[in-house]
Amino acid sequence: MNQPRRIITPDWLKLDNAAKIYPAARTKGWMPMFRVSITFLEEIDRPLMQQALENTLKRLPLFSYRLRRGLFWHYFDRQEAGPQVVDDARNMLLPLNLTGERDFMFRLRVHRRRAALEVFHALTDGYGATSFLTTLAAEYLRLKTGKIIPASGMVLDTKDAPRPEEWQDAFQKQARGLTRSRGEQSAWQMKGTRTERGYLRVVTGVMPTEKLLAAARARGTTVNTLLAAIFLQALMKQKEASKRGRGKPVKLSLPVNLRKYYGVSTLRNFSFYVNVPALPGYGLEDLDALITYITHYMGLETMEAQLNARFSANVKAERNKALRLAPLLLKSLVLKLMYRFTGERYMTSTLTNLGRVDLPEPMASQVERMDLILGPARKTPLAAAVISACGKTCLNFSKTIKESEVERLVFTALIRLGVPVMVESN
Repeated sequence: MNQPRRIITPDWLKLDNAAKIYPAARTKGWMPMFRVSITFLEEIDRPLMQQALENTLKRLPLFSYRLRRGLFWHYFDRQEAGPQVVDDARNMLLPLNLTGERDFMFRLRVHRRRAALEVFHALTDGYGATSFLTTLAAEYLRLKTGKIIPASGMVLDTKDAPRPEEWQDAFQKQARGLTRSRGEQSAWQMKGTRTERGYLRVVTGVMPTEKLLAAARARGTTVNTLLAAIFLQALMKQKEASKRGRGKPVKLSLPVNLRKYYGVSTLRNFSFYVNVPALPGYGLEDLDALITYITHYMGLETMEAQLNARFSANVKAERNKALRLAPLLLKSLVLKLMYRFTGERYMTSTLTNLGRVDLPEPMASQVERMDLILGPARKTPLAAAVISACGKTCLNFSKTIKESEVERLVFTALIRLGVPVMVESN
């Protein structure tokens, strides 16, 4: 009888191409983070959730790595001791401590029926984090109910062996020689009254997925494009009201999951951003005109050749001999300046949509909803994130300013399109 092949998890890993900027970009009070959560129908049994976390880490050891400083680059090294489930907090996405021997690049928070995974972006992107969380939730329900929950989609079987392709740097593997300039026009950026001590305010619109889908179909478009058009329209109105930055376009940054282009199953970062620009007065004030514009713009920018040339430019820069030989202290300074003066300048806000997460039965019948929340960048104090599960779509606005006009405009537009919206906030 053949024995299953034993997978040896590496003791250390290089950071993927997208991850390298995040350790340098963070500051004492801010870290590039995001949060994905799942809300069950019943209260969480905390000891069982802890056991589920330990079982899931054996299947997905990528999440067992910690960040360390090398001579030339940051790197990940694997640790055997596991993290503990912690209480959730009203102030989400506070920076992680990464200096201790048992500090991880994520935390798992629990409050009543909700389990929330908060992740440092250097570790993974939204797809990778959602796969981890849904696998964890499935394992928890197996332990609690004793029912078989089959692996399906993002949900993995914790009894399977880890797969080396899950910790692959897909940017390095898929990059080609043709590159494209990364330069762009600077974007108009919002101002506002900052929240006390950087408190992250979250305003959530919960919608029936079928109603939202019907509204998109009525305009011959997708949910993602419809939401992007509504959000961009609201940002354009906000710019007009501010009477600032007349010559700068509003730019909505839309992440693109590259896995569908290359058929890879990495759970590390493998996304890229397209910044969609719009200027008032260009005939884009009408919603249908914006839908058409975004459709064509994204159609061009998301051609595989275009995307590859963009991220290949980043890979080429990383492979530069002078940069490779520079000590980490100098690299970090250069990357920090690049992020501060270019990375944030090119966008007004971000809208990320993880799409519909199909949960296997009987898991789906035990889950009320899922949520995705982005930590806003320092110069772009408002971000939006969308995820659909169990018949509900949650649109979460996260912000470090008190003003709420943009969210009000978005939710009002959705209601006018026949989509009922239940609004919540923290």
